[in-house]
Amino acid sequence: MTDPAPRTGSAPHSDPAPRTDPAARGERPPRSSRATAAADPAHAFTIDVPSLADAPALARVHVRGWEVAYGHALHGEQWFGEPAIRRRREQWTRWLTPGTPEADEGRFRIGRDATGAPVGLAASWAPREPQPVRERELSILYIDEAWFGSGLGRALVQSLLGEEPASVWVAEDNARARRFYEKLGFAADGAREVDERWPVLPDIRMVR
Repeated sequence: MTDPAPRTGSAPHSDPAPRTDPAARGERPPRSSRATAAADPAHAFTIDVPSLADAPALARVHVRGWEVAYGHALHGEQWFGEPAIRRRREQWTRWLTPGTPEADEGRFRIGRDATGAPVGLAASWAPREPQPVRERELSILYIDEAWFGSGLGRALVQSLLGEEPASVWVAEDNARARRFYEKLGFAADGAREVDERWPVLPDIRMVR
């Protein structure tokens, strides 16, 4: 975890304040949706690059993801409810505003259901560690719980990173997330950290 909250969580867990990565500049693909077939037609989705107008909806998906991943350990308006949604909306507005370091140096994806409503999100910046082991980090990944097992999480990571080497920090007790990342080629490398803001949720690093 890191940032104003733990790292990726719904299926996974990662969520830091954005980092700087000159290599990431100009890497965003054109804003064209990609239709994805799902085994269940009710879970058909598209993935594209979010715009500033998506910030309010992304904030809600983000906070819902936190509730699912960390609601057993974190409590209060700092993390959940409308105050948390307002804070996340401010974050996403900053992250998606062209010209800000967060926007210029980050990569972003949004997953939408058949109606166009956001149901998943992913973001990547350079790792925050002083001595990173990879040049790229999967920093944020959340999908609505109803979409677990639909292939949306995997598709978001694939669209965001392709087969690129990367690191991700995962809540140590999030067995589901760890299995998810293992299927994508990540493995724990022995690094572990405890953030004083949420000491009950230590993180481990996974890399590929």
